[in-house]
Amino acid sequence: MSDVHEQALANLVNQFARPLDFLRELAQNSIDAGSPRIEVWVDYLPPRDGHEGVLRIGVDDFGEGMDEAIIDGKLSRLFESTKDDDLTKIGKFGIGFTSIFAIQPDAVVLLTGRHGTYWKLHFRADRSFDKLVYDEPVSGTKITLFKQLAPDAVDTFVRDAKANLTYWCEHSDTPITFDDRTAGGAAVDAAAEAADPFAAFDDEAVGGAEAINRPLDVPGELWHHHTAPGTEVVIGYGPDPRYGYYNGGLTLLNTPNRDALGDYEGRLGHLTFKVKNDRLEHTLTRDNVLQDDHWNAAMRVVIEAHDALREQLVDRIEAATEAGEPLGALHALLAHECRTDDGQELARSFVGRNLFRDVYGRAKSLGLVRVQESKVGAVVLGKGQTALHDALSALGLSVLDDHPATRELLAATEEPPIFDFDFMRKRRSVLSADELFVLPSVIDDAVLPVAERKLVERTRELMAASVGMRLRLPATDRVLRFAPSHDSLLNRVELVVGDFGGMALGQADVLALNGSPDKTVFARPGPAWFRLPAFLSWRCLLVNRHHGLFRAQVLAANEDLELAAFGLAQALFAAEGLEGDATYHRLIEQLEAPA
Repeated sequence: MSDVHEQALANLVNQFARPLDFLRELAQNSIDAGSPRIEVWVDYLPPRDGHEGVLRIGVDDFGEGMDEAIIDGKLSRLFESTKDDDLTKIGKFGIGFTSIFAIQPDAVVLLTGRHGTYWKLHFRADRSFDKLVYDEPVSGTKITLFKQLAPDAVDTFVRDAKANLTYWCEHSDTPITFDDRTAGGAAVDAAAEAADPFAAFDDEAVGGAEAINRPLDVPGELWHHHTAPGTEVVIGYGPDPRYGYYNGGLTLLNTPNRDALGDYEGRLGHLTFKVKNDRLEHTLTRDNVLQDDHWNAAMRVVIEAHDALREQLVDRIEAATEAGEPLGALHALLAHECRTDDGQELARSFVGRNLFRDVYGRAKSLGLVRVQESKVGAVVLGKGQTALHDALSALGLSVLDDHPATRELLAATEEPPIFDFDFMRKRRSVLSADELFVLPSVIDDAVLPVAERKLVERTRELMAASVGMRLRLPATDRVLRFAPSHDSLLNRVELVVGDFGGMALGQADVLALNGSPDKTVFARPGPAWFRLPAFLSWRCLLVNRHHGLFRAQVLAANEDLELAAFGLAQALFAAEGLEGDATYHRLIEQLEAPA
């Protein structure tokens, strides 16, 4: 063989980055030959008489076999025959066959035949070969590689060979088995093979052979199988995103690299899927799939499968919600879906579905959550049934069962603003119930010390003159209303005193809370959107009698009641944050008015 031809052959052999990839190439050749099954086997002859041990690797198919024209025209034209020096172009079959030399075998024997004539080709380590007529019938093509190998290297070689074959052929449409005879597996009887080409899949006949190929699948409990003309897809929520492409079930690419998704990364990057399509091809470097028109057509089917998977996920969450099952893991999956390129469109599709549950186990929809959010300015969550949750429920407010994944889903389903300017955008508030509301003890005026009672009474009068206030006269049911003028005509404020949990807790808490007219639930102060604007509702302000400012005003009242009440009223307006400049002007007018 000339140096030029030798270099050309070496280049073809070296294109296989992993030597054991020859198993894929031979499997592909067998599939192309129409074999109903492929058997891969290994056995080992231990060292003896001073000779190295020899590993045999066999790839047997039962396809149409080859006649002399195919052998000379497609298989062996790359190589140098001792009988026939014919080095011309090679066919596709021959290129794949060259891969057998990537593991540097000491010899290769190929048996094949067609039309009643059978052939034996014996390749040497230098890639030269002999072609001989073979006397015994051969079904299909049998290729056996011989390689000297030390005993302590056999297990590793066999393990790697099986792993390689599994990677490339795991979803082959053609059944493939792997038989490790080095571990004592039994070979299939030759007569049985000839009588039944599917005998390898009979457990009694196969002995140690294992099926390599299996139906298309992905890990995880929630997945969807989808078919379209010429394309098969399985897609699901695997523990680690991964993407597989297959032609005839043979692996073109199976990778966690998002580059394999092209423009579909934003939609599919968080998923695991496998897609089978006989028009998919790998790139020349064999390290990626060719992203051509056929690939795009297959990816559109993957999108269809993803749509169906999403519907399956929503159905599963709704069923789990109604059945009282844990929702955390499912909410985490849906949250991820809602962060994809079309996540908002997805959220709109399930706004009426019961995908949430409150602390009492009642199912709630995203639509109902949004309605309540518009009223209180936040989504309210909590753990278990508490007195606070009972009081909120009595007021018609829902407290969703709290879980980190539920918070993620609520954040992911926030409707975007009409004008998306970062400095204008208000992010959704997702808060626990006790971050928004409390159940303090309301104290009757009659039990307050005299100094506190006088301070509160005068403060009420100043606030009433400033914003409008309802006062219930002692020992009567007559309600006295102050309505100074213009925009505060509808304002109604009631001021009461409360204990926020004793001196220690009260000193650390806020000055005042805004509550319901029945004085059961009070809201913690915050931005104005946390509750209805003051001019739209009655307000009950609960002042914290242990707060430092209130205590200071009580002491100041001993010297100047008017000034102390003015200071407390001003502090309460500021703490509530709902009154405008006009209210403060009227408050100052009350202070400056002659006694």
